[in-house]
Amino acid sequence: MEKLLFNKKALMSFVMISILLVGMTYSSQFLVQSTSAKKSSPDKISGTDSTSNAVANNNNNISIALNALELKNETYRWQNTTQGINPTLHLIAHTGYVIKIKNPTDAKHELIIGSNGTELAKSNSINPGKNKNFVFNANTTGVFEYHCEYHPDTMKGIIEISSQ
Repeated sequence: MEKLLFNKKALMSFVMISILLVGMTYSSQFLVQSTSAKKSSPDKISGTDSTSNAVANNNNNISIALNALELKNETYRWQNTTQGINPTLHLIAHTGYVIKIKNPTDAKHELIIGSNGTELAKSNSINPGKNKNFVFNANTTGVFEYHCEYHPDTMKGIIEISSQ
């Protein structure tokens, strides 16, 4: 009986990982927006320098979906495609990523990636009802945080970047 339960858990894990991978490889119809990073260097997460670079590199980047989610009393959270709230993002170093942000709420949001109070990259403002693609490169391993400029206490999470 325990072996059957283990097989169900393994199957559920496989299904969840498969769904996440399909979501990450989904190609968007939206124009990739450029971002610029404050205090970025080759060993940190950095934004893309130009829109043409972002579009040209889009085929080589891995996609991650994050949506703004409004709960009761105008409380906001980030949500991924598996319905995770303020999910921990597990990324691989030396890899380009496109975070596809949807904002179906009635408030403005802005995704910021930082470390120890230093802003490393940002999406710029995402107006209500709009979408934005945020391109950045994970150029080093480590633990970083992400949050919304306008809702930093409720829209926040962790980014773990590993070598594999």
